[in-house]
Amino acid sequence: MRRLSLVLLLSTASPVLAQEAPAAPAAEPAPKAAEPTPAAAPAPAAEAAPAPAPAAEAAPTDQPALPPRAPKQNAVVESPAPAPAAPAPAAPQAPMPAARASASASTADSEIRDVVRDDTRYLLTYLLNSDVRSIAPMLAYPFQLEERQLETPESLVVAWVKQLRQKRTDLITLYDVEVLPYAELEKKYGKPPARLGGIVPRGTEVYAAVANLSGRAAVFLYRKTDEGWQAFAYTD
Repeated sequence: MRRLSLVLLLSTASPVLAQEAPAAPAAEPAPKAAEPTPAAAPAPAAEAAPAPAPAAEAAPTDQPALPPRAPKQNAVVESPAPAPAAPAPAAPQAPMPAARASASASTADSEIRDVVRDDTRYLLTYLLNSDVRSIAPMLAYPFQLEERQLETPESLVVAWVKQLRQKRTDLITLYDVEVLPYAELEKKYGKPPARLGGIVPRGTEVYAAVANLSGRAAVFLYRKTDEGWQAFAYTD
């Protein structure tokens, strides 16, 4: 009976064991639980590493903060600019226009003297060669030659040539020419001959050119015309 009961138990248990036995292999899927091999999840950690990038971006945000300060410094540097407006000393420079006016007047006077001096040398050079015809067109008319007033170049040529024939111009030497305003001429040398003083235009600027011809004075008087400074009188 015990054997029969054991056989029955074994026979009944065998199918159960047969069913349970295959169940054991089913436990193999457990390794799949090890699928946490996605423990490569550290890879996300590597991906998370870019997270510091914002920190790198945050750094630049600190650097731009510096430029705003620079403008403030520039603004401070520009603010002193108005201070140089202290050229208040410009007030004492007010007399400058007068100084400039006198300087320009002095320059103009010097230029006139140079022009008259050069022209006188030119005229006398031709006269000492008895060539009146070449210089006649350069004079202002009416022209006062000693005591005579001549209206045209032709009449002047005739009269002056007659005078020169009475002189040994070949023995005369031109040494120097002094130029000065007519008023200074009177102060320095006294009033000129009446024949000249009577023809000096009133209210007109006149310059005198005093030439030294072998120790003897010869005087040309000049006035401003449309063609520049021209001689309008002569005496020696």
